[in-house]
Amino acid sequence: GIPHDGCYLTDDDLMVHINFFELTGKRVMVYGQTEVTTDLYNAQDEMGTTIVHEVKNVTIHDLDQNTSFVEYTKDAQRHRIDCSYVVGCDGFHGVSRKTIPAEKRTEFERVYPFGWLGMLSRTPPANHELIYANSSRGFALCSMRNKNLSRYYIQVPVTDTVEQWSDELFWEELKKRLPGNTANNMVTGPSIEKSIAPLRSF
Repeated sequence: GIPHDGCYLTDDDLMVHINFFELTGKRVMVYGQTEVTTDLYNAQDEMGTTIVHEVKNVTIHDLDQNTSFVEYTKDAQRHRIDCSYVVGCDGFHGVSRKTIPAEKRTEFERVYPFGWLGMLSRTPPANHELIYANSSRGFALCSMRNKNLSRYYIQVPVTDTVEQWSDELFWEELKKRLPGNTANNMVTGPSIEKSIAPLRSF
């Protein structure tokens, strides 16, 4: 990861540094999700943990009892794991959320009318720390994976498609949402990956 003392907030051409370390005595770590996953797998391997991939038909039983169990199918065979705890970290579409009885489940959701168009490029970051940009044209985020790999986002209508956004159009729009000095000094280049994530709070 990359230790950062803070981040920058912008509003059109206004750019303000928020110094976390000065304010709290603590830093943050810019730590790519793929790197987090790699490190977690390595740590599990060192602990001798058994990780089972590519399972089907997962079911969770007896969550209201002192002990519970999980069943799944792997290689056409049914397996059972007896558990002291079941931790459901399988996301919105996973089995865990749906296993909670409806009368015990309270859900809160807000769907936003916009998405984040994200682009990964082999370019130096726009800044040495993250920039969260508010502008009259919408939100933008300048992030990084390392000194030669950058991740950028811009707010777009949820109806937009990736095909509507060429690399040139993306860079042009991103620069319009950043303070002039930052935009003028940015290094641009071809995208490695581009996607639009619809946003919601759940």
